[in-house]
Parts: sequence; structure tokens; C-alpha cells
Amino acid sequence: LDPKYGMFQEYEETRTIWFTENTFEDSVMYCLIGLICGLAIYNFTIIDLPFPLALYKKLLKEPVTLNDLKDLSPTMTNSLKSLLDYDQPDFEEVFGINFEINRDIFGEHTVIPLKPNGERTPVTQENKKEYVDLYVDYIFNQAVSIQYEAFHQGFMKVCGGRVLQLFHSHELMAVVVGNENYDWHALEESAEYKNGYSSSDKTIRWFWEVIHEMSLADKKKFLLFLTGCDRIPIQGMKAIQIVIQPTTDDKYLPVAHTCFNLLDLPRYRTKEKLRYKLLQAIQQTQGFSLV
Repeated sequence: LDPKYGMFQEYEETRTIWFTENTFEDSVMYCLIGLICGLAIYNFTIIDLPFPLALYKKLLKEPVTLNDLKDLSPTMTNSLKSLLDYDQPDFEEVFGINFEINRDIFGEHTVIPLKPNGERTPVTQENKKEYVDLYVDYIFNQAVSIQYEAFHQGFMKVCGGRVLQLFHSHELMAVVVGNENYDWHALEESAEYKNGYSSSDKTIRWFWEVIHEMSLADKKKFLLFLTGCDRIPIQGMKAIQIVIQPTTDDKYLPVAHTCFNLLDLPRYRTKEKLRYKLLQAIQQTQGFSLV
């Protein structure tokens, strides 16, 4: 998904990605990404796919509109909305645009008509809505039809069927990338303990007290540390089912086994030491920090 591979482009404003309009990549690679997205749903596994809601709308055959463009580029969306809102008679003099889109394709400036003879058809007060509709359709459909169809084919190999139609687009998105309806008490209630720990253990009581006292930002870092993602499954936090087991040497940091939601938590002597070590662990999950 990294834009450096040329399959997707990232919109800096929103950090979301969309299919690259011109790519050297074979369509089978887009089919593979669709398969992975489908497998995430099939296996109740959330993955970080920074696509906009428009992708899930297209998968469910819901119409994509100008409002969906905001998920990619608020600036572009506001420009098109200002065009629609302008009601003065000097519209053509102010905007001076035709039914076309300008693109830089492999270093060459290219003009792409949005309809036949579009490069010679001015946008007027009367046809401006048609222009906006064609512009949005070009971004989400026309320009990426080959790439999206390959993605769609891969996704439907796994998730095709009538049950998919039971979803709304935002629900389907939540199944793939999770949601942020955090309930930290539900996480505690569904926790399991092994190898000597129990819910009444002093270290465990300190641990949950520290978790509940954390800021939301640190709580999300802990979730990322534990599961590899700071979002939660559509079934809620009870579906995560953290498992906590003890280690004896309290010189070490807590260790997370993300594939199993398993946490190795040393028997720290004080609550403050537990807090310090846990925060140290969740804040140094990237790079090459040595402790």
C-alpha cells in the first residue's frame, strides 16, 4: 500500500490512499489486495487499510458523491463546492474552466476531457453541476476502473454473496479497519489470566488501575502495543480477550505477543514502577530503542 510502490497515491491532507490513475503494476496485484481485504473480513481480523469510505460504497454499489471526495481532499472538495455555490452572472469570467482535468503523467502535461469535446466546452452557471458530477466520477470511477475492477474481483472471491448486502458501507468499513468505540472496562472484564495470575492478584489490580488512569492517547498506544492496531473489532473490545501471564524479573519491560493478545507482565513491586515500565514499553514500540 505504500505510495512508493506506485499502486496507490496518498492524499497528504487526510493520509488516505486511492488507486493510482497511471501505474505500471499488473492488475493481478490489485486483485491480491482485494483478496487480503476480503480475508480480513472472513477471519474477523482488523487491518490498517487507509482507504476512504468511498471504496466500501463502491463494493456495495452505493452511489459515490462529492461529499465522499472530502475523505481524500477537503481542499478539492471545498473548491468544487464554492463553484456550485457561486450564483453571480460573471461565473465564466471568474472561473474560466472547461470540462477537462489536467494531469501530469510521467512528466508530461496532459489534458483529459470529462466528456466528448470537453476541452472546448466551457463550464457555465447552467452546467456546473454536470461538471462537478463528472469530476467526482472521474476521480472515483473512470480514472481507476481497471485497478478497481481487479480489486473488486479479488474481494468478491472471498466475500461475494447475498450476506454482503446486509451491510451499509460504514459497517463494512468498520469490519475491515475496526472502530473507535472504546470500552476499557469491557477489555478488563474479558481478560484471562494464566500461570499464577488471577483477577485479584495485587499486580493485576495495579495494572488495571494504571490502564484506567491513562490518557486516551496512551490507552490507544497500549492497544497498538498489545494487538498491533489501535482500533477495535466490530464486536467490541470484549472480542480482543487479553491474556496476562507473569514473569519474575521486574527489571524487564512488559512484552506483548500481538498474534495472541498475550501480555507478559512482570510482578513489579510497586504500582508506580509498573506504570513507569508499561509507559516505557508502549512508547517505544517503533525504531531501535534499547532498554
